[in-house]
Amino acid sequence: MIRYLLIFILTATSTRIFAQNPIIQNTYTADPAPMVYNDRLYVYTTHDEDKSTWFNMNNWRAYSTNDMINWIDHGKILSYTDFEWAKGDAWAAQCVEKNGKFYLYVPVISELNNRGAIGVAVGDSPLGPFYDPLGKPLLQSEWGDIDAAIFIDDDGTAHMYWGNPTLKYVQLNEDMISYTGEICFLTAGKLRNEI
Repeated sequence: MIRYLLIFILTATSTRIFAQNPIIQNTYTADPAPMVYNDRLYVYTTHDEDKSTWFNMNNWRAYSTNDMINWIDHGKILSYTDFEWAKGDAWAAQCVEKNGKFYLYVPVISELNNRGAIGVAVGDSPLGPFYDPLGKPLLQSEWGDIDAAIFIDDDGTAHMYWGNPTLKYVQLNEDMISYTGEICFLTAGKLRNEI
């Protein structure tokens, strides 16, 4: 009897746990990037347009939860068209908070030279509204400027890593919308030595 009761409980629990998966069920999304702020988890995603046959992404969306079960769809929070210098491809973004401001780092195609670039948008809350403080890309190298990831060290120093196929790195300034020095290209050997 106990064995059957245990099987029933496990089956019922398993069904309940997986009943909400995937957490996003009515929109095509990709490239989730998490941020925790004030005990709430925010997930920033790209948005594949309906009936796309390629990476047709024009905006970024946000979702949040405080219990990992119930999620709020906050809808579109930013579009590549919010950057006057961009012409498309709203790819993988990351949002971080520093000193009460929220910085959303985004890869897009620059209409200035038809190449990928990393832009930054700033907001007063995790959901914006976000605006482009620079009016130009934060940075751009020769190739592969996608998938920015920001790391803020214990001393408050912020670092941005990005790229494909080469890993690139800059140290962000205190304002989080500019950087110090040149873009560094990290090879496996150099990265191994720095760790």
